[in-house]
Amino acid sequence: MILKLVYFTIFGNFGFYKGMYIVMKINEMTNCLEFNPDIFYANYPTKVILRPGYPARAQFKSTLMWDLYSNQIMNYLDNNCEHYADIGGCFGFGANSMAYQIFRSQGRYPKTKVFEIHEDYINIGKQLFPYIDFIKGDFRHYYEDPKQFDLISMFDIIEHISNPETFLYKVAKRTKLLLVKTPLETNGDWFGGKPPNIQGYEHSDGHINFFTPSKYIQLLNKSGFEIISGKCIKSIIPPNAHNILNPETELKTQTFFTKGMRLFVNYAPFYFTRKLLGGGDHICLAKSIYL
Repeated sequence: MILKLVYFTIFGNFGFYKGMYIVMKINEMTNCLEFNPDIFYANYPTKVILRPGYPARAQFKSTLMWDLYSNQIMNYLDNNCEHYADIGGCFGFGANSMAYQIFRSQGRYPKTKVFEIHEDYINIGKQLFPYIDFIKGDFRHYYEDPKQFDLISMFDIIEHISNPETFLYKVAKRTKLLLVKTPLETNGDWFGGKPPNIQGYEHSDGHINFFTPSKYIQLLNKSGFEIISGKCIKSIIPPNAHNILNPETELKTQTFFTKGMRLFVNYAPFYFTRKLLGGGDHICLAKSIYL
């Protein structure tokens, strides 16, 4: 509506031909500002490092997901997870924790890879975890060995990827099992489950995909995955662990209203908060229908 008013004003003040020229220039500028994940994440590593809770969160997510689904994973794989990969694993904290949990279960480490798109992540990761094989590039274009992974993890990745269905299809063609955690940042289901207005460059983490629980499950199914076990939860972070796992939020000034809302979200049933306010995370173990 606002854009229509702008165009109306332009044509009214400058006439048709000059107005068309100005509108074309506005469209060119708008296209230039279209969100580009590669450009955004070129400066993202510094932001990640400066977040005091990041290493602890990455390790906690891997440990929690393994605790929830390890029995099903090892039973499905006959206690033999030889090839494991973490897509978008940043510096390798999560992959290192997951590989250690696999080692505890089967008595040996899996051959572990981390896929990342920027050199900064990889250079830091190689120093921290030299035993992990860091691969620079898009997983969709990786054609080297192994041709098939036993387990791939993707924690907080799908919300960043353009054309997530195609991406997940490529993953489904290369792995037996997928451990995945994705935020559900749409508003309350009773109010349409709409995505936020802040997206792309304006979003603090550059998110471009926003899901309701049902739409997210449809995405996994259409991409070639069958959920073995999964659920929606309020947050990956327990209510009393924010000062450890997400201390950066504790640094923000909280009003009486925001403190009250946090208490409400923490202790109200998730079914109700999801319907009323939205948000939450979906976590699951899924198997590929192709392997």
